Amino acid sequence: MSTYWFELVVGPVGDLEEVAERLYAICGDGQPSGDGRGGAVLFSRESRNAVEAILSAIDDSERAGLTVTGVAEDLVTVDDIAEKTGRSGQAVGHWITGERGPGGFPAPVIHRSSRIRLYSWAQVSRWLAGAGLGRVDQVAAEAATAAAEVDVLLRARQVLRNAPSARRTALARLIDA
Repeated sequence: MSTYWFELVVGPVGDLEEVAERLYAICGDGQPSGDGRGGAVLFSRESRNAVEAILSAIDDSERAGLTVTGVAEDLVTVDDIAEKTGRSGQAVGHWITGERGPGGFPAPVIHRSSRIRLYSWAQVSRWLAGAGLGRVDQVAAEAATAAAEVDVLLRARQVLRNAPSARRTALARLIDA
């Protein structure tokens, strides 16, 4: 068993104190935050694997009356990558440019300027494992990958719920494939 840290994204949170009490009565390991515009629930959940941890947290959150809309992706900066791998920022920069390592470092998922670049830790940790570079916390990497996968499926679930019935069947076939 490992302990997985992740954050669920939820719809509007009415009375935060009431939501926290309901959630605590169900599971005790979720910390909700938010307001009428939306919120999040931070979990540290012990489980056999990250997917099981996230899915059980979704079930608990929904039983507490929250609408789960996603799982927050673990976005990281170059400095975060350096810290997580025990390498220098300069070494990470060399991986990114391809000056060191096998090349093919994942592109930033958010790139707003030369100074603002955020990378998916799920993608980066997979690349690092494949390249045999850096020290990677395998539990955190597993949680990041599971979060990215479950987030996509939660968004698909929302699309299906909102789709007209005529399209819902065709869209569901795509997911089943």
